[in-house]
Amino acid sequence: MIPSSYPAPFQSAHVRARIVKILLIAGAVAAGLLLLAEAISLAFPPPTDDQELVDNLTGTAVALLVFLLAVLDMLIYWTTAVFFCVWLYRAYGNLRAFNSWSRPDYSPGWAVGGFFIPFVNLVLPYRAVREVWQKSVPPDPLVPASDPPASFPLWWLFWLLASFASKISFRVSFREEVPESTATMISIVAGALTIVAAVFAYLVVDAIDKRQEETSASVKLGTFSGPPPPPPNLGGYQDAAPIGRLS
Repeated sequence: MIPSSYPAPFQSAHVRARIVKILLIAGAVAAGLLLLAEAISLAFPPPTDDQELVDNLTGTAVALLVFLLAVLDMLIYWTTAVFFCVWLYRAYGNLRAFNSWSRPDYSPGWAVGGFFIPFVNLVLPYRAVREVWQKSVPPDPLVPASDPPASFPLWWLFWLLASFASKISFRVSFREEVPESTATMISIVAGALTIVAAVFAYLVVDAIDKRQEETSASVKLGTFSGPPPPPPNLGGYQDAAPIGRLS
């Protein structure tokens, strides 16, 4: 199928990107508070099975604080994940607006769905995000696609590390043979990696959002809603006298 010579409609993802960035900041703050609470819990461990709650009020209060912050952190995390996918779907779909003759490597659905497919989610999501940044500019056959900023691979590296650490922390928390302090330390490491990943994710979303908005403004993509109108004087030819009657 021959692609259309007219650009696909550009739909700004700026509002969605702003929401994602706000959620990333909120998530980093929540993770930082949880990390601090877990560090305090090392000094004030929760009551043991042989203790009553009233015998260790400080430890009980700290344990309750850790639980509440963990719930808050989880809620923000999944909300951020949903809005990130919504933003990525829109941003990836805009690639056809920048170059209607070049088919993207994936569909917007695949760019988002790649996060949820085992093993595929180790590579495909980063490739899709990198492609969004590379192709969010007018095509130039004389200039090869440039590599994204260093924040892109760093975001993906810390995202993978944080994911692995979080899974280890979750499994360790259910093993009675693992000391509470060890499980807490692993959770602290996972939280620290999550904060770093959130910082680089903010930079990635911000870079792509600015690139798409600047490109759409420079080439006025918002004005392309369909084929250009016919010349205003096209109807005049119907009223013109035949050449043979001009004499």
